[in-house]
Amino acid sequence: MHDLARNLKLLCAFRAIQCMLIPIAIVPLYWRDDLGLTMAEIFTIQAIFGLFMVCLEFPAGYLADRIGYRSALGWATACSAVGWVVLGSAGGFWTILFGEFLLACSLALSSGTDSALMYETCVELGQEDQFGRWFGRSRSIGAFSEGSAALGAGLLYSIWAPLPFYLQAALWGANALIVLALVEPVRHPPSSAGAWSEVRSILSFAMVRSPQLRASIVVVGLIGMSTFVPVWMVATYAEKGGVSAAWIGPLWACANYTVALGLWAGDMSGRRLGQFPALGLCVALISFGLVGMGLSHALWGFAFYFAVCLGRGLNGPILNHLQQRLIPSRNRASLLSINSMVFRGAFFLLGPLLGIGVDRLGEHSVLLVAVFVSFPLCAGALLWLRSSFLRESETPTKQIPQPGSGP
Repeated sequence: MHDLARNLKLLCAFRAIQCMLIPIAIVPLYWRDDLGLTMAEIFTIQAIFGLFMVCLEFPAGYLADRIGYRSALGWATACSAVGWVVLGSAGGFWTILFGEFLLACSLALSSGTDSALMYETCVELGQEDQFGRWFGRSRSIGAFSEGSAALGAGLLYSIWAPLPFYLQAALWGANALIVLALVEPVRHPPSSAGAWSEVRSILSFAMVRSPQLRASIVVVGLIGMSTFVPVWMVATYAEKGGVSAAWIGPLWACANYTVALGLWAGDMSGRRLGQFPALGLCVALISFGLVGMGLSHALWGFAFYFAVCLGRGLNGPILNHLQQRLIPSRNRASLLSINSMVFRGAFFLLGPLLGIGVDRLGEHSVLLVAVFVSFPLCAGALLWLRSSFLRESETPTKQIPQPGSGP
């Protein structure tokens, strides 16, 4: 049992290295200024990355449930290391796409798998009620790590533009050691039915037989999309507002520290305010931030982005713990992967339009349109999620099934 308990801290360390994205703060500037890409091309790359994720997410989650979470994380580590090397040596659009494909493979294999491993570990240790805290802690450490990595991104970029990418690849060697130290928990074995029959059963459970899970997937997708819209334009937004390139890294770091704060406080806010009031606060913070960014043309307009980041952090532990309790053990990674599949699919459809909008209308107009669309959708989806619980019981917590239950 002692060996299994170390999974929790090891997964926090894995997340820290995974999120130590040294190049992320300078990627839009590097692609635009050094490789000559337009904003439309940058958003198109991210949209195609989303398509890769849509195609890979569910198969990768299904594979992780069958080969084991530890093995899946090992393959994710290998794909990521090679992917960052490819991006560092990229000379144009198509090489970048290949590197993004490898990163998509890595993310698909780890997305949902790490949290599934964490939840199953908590259940086996008799600490299921502590999952929200551990999840928030791991994601908070990841966001803090990403922010800290951004502090030196500008300096590394100024020394040699591809340097951040090669350093990122080297970091994944440490994650390989962490994966080797993980312990696979005991789980309910996957069904012995045929693969296609099992896939149909999993999708039917998510989209038909579990109305709470179906509604939660929509909420996760909408909130995720509304917070992701400004991510790929915030560097150019700040630059046009008068922020010098040297300050982009520190500002990015502060934004990630804000996400980390929200993640750390997410489980506690859900316990004190209640799940749905806390999620409503998240939607309000995100909308306030987008409106502020859209209306402000001053140097300090970037500060409104911190409200978006806080809302982005707060919702994660609440929604993930709620979903984990709804999902059967044997298909946990498969079902969790649907969240990312829906989110990435939405960005694949909307990403190019956002890029064209930024090129033609500017960041401010796109942000205002985004909040005009996202706020009613997020609020409506949240009410739908709440009503799906209230149909069965007076309070949401009574309706949440026991861990590992389900067909």
